Amino acid sequence: MKLQVFPIQYKGATRIGINPLGFDRAFPSMMKQIKGNLWTPDLGCWHIPYCKEAYAELKRLFGEQQIISLKERPIEKSGRTKREAIAYKMLKYEGEIIRLEERLRIQRYSWSTIKTYKSFFIQFLTFYSDRHPEVLEKKEIMKFLLEMTKSKKWSNSAQNQAVNAIKFYYEKVLGQQRTFYELRPRKERKLPGVFSEEEVSRLFSNISNLKHKAILMLIYSAGLRIGESIQLRREDINVDRRSIFIVGGKGKKDRYSILSDKMFSLLECYLKAYAPQYWLFEGQEGGQYSSSSIQKVFRRAVKKAMVNPYSTVHTLRHSFATHLLERGMDLRYIQELLGHSSSETTEIYTHVTRKARQKFVSPLDFLDIDEDSGDTDPGSGLKST
Repeated sequence: MKLQVFPIQYKGATRIGINPLGFDRAFPSMMKQIKGNLWTPDLGCWHIPYCKEAYAELKRLFGEQQIISLKERPIEKSGRTKREAIAYKMLKYEGEIIRLEERLRIQRYSWSTIKTYKSFFIQFLTFYSDRHPEVLEKKEIMKFLLEMTKSKKWSNSAQNQAVNAIKFYYEKVLGQQRTFYELRPRKERKLPGVFSEEEVSRLFSNISNLKHKAILMLIYSAGLRIGESIQLRREDINVDRRSIFIVGGKGKKDRYSILSDKMFSLLECYLKAYAPQYWLFEGQEGGQYSSSSIQKVFRRAVKKAMVNPYSTVHTLRHSFATHLLERGMDLRYIQELLGHSSSETTEIYTHVTRKARQKFVSPLDFLDIDEDSGDTDPGSGLKST
């Protein structure tokens, strides 16, 4: 992701303003690594001290080739896509979006959540373009949710996020009482897809690039989310304790996970070959490695290994938990390694373990019934597969 940098004035001092060209969910957390960083809603941008040290840190984090230096701030407001710009022009109450975003930032919501909430709230304001949202009643909010669910065919997740965005505005921005919306979708109970241990081995054996293998093997060996893997710094690998420190995982929770002996040996080879400066995995031009690059590497490996084509990088995390459970690790420890707040989330893996399924016995097997009784067709028989 490229960055435009330009001088700005803030409280009588010159600072370096930063405008990201595109979206990357890791951008805010990377900016927070720079000493003296600030986000100012009135200016609509992040900015850092106007000094060599801060600028050098910026180049080190994002890569020198990604920095575009400008003499003046670009006229177009940063952070808006073309679709957003068109939507804003049509809105009469644009200020409510700013209020929503400011409140989300104050409560330290992630950049991806802010972007999602704003998108749904813009749709809501557009639906009632001639009326201020403060005067709308619950029945009108319900009408919007019902109409959009039908016309846009929202998924359960999208519908739930739309409800969350509207609830946040009315309850946190306007300070109204908590309200229950009957159009919340029922919770889905989907079982996660997992690889067998043989499939995982086949997947990794089809990756020849050392960096690519190190990234995917680390995700599996420590049960990481893809976002957590690219946020790892060199210093997060604790060799003596054979542990990995995950900073600000989902829900802004820090945790430790395991560093296997095989993974340690592979990382040693990787560090000698690539010598990353700050992030454990860096891009070709420096700065943080991207999640899209990991996904492309994974897709190529899946195709070569001929494993489940519907799997994702997150399938490695599911497989990590399932394989530990199959080998007898206590569910409570797996919950800690995965960073789950509730044990209910971790318990879903008990439904997908192969060893658990092998213990199941049908009640038919307990009945005294002659298996050969009844008419049979000699031409038809079940073959074991």
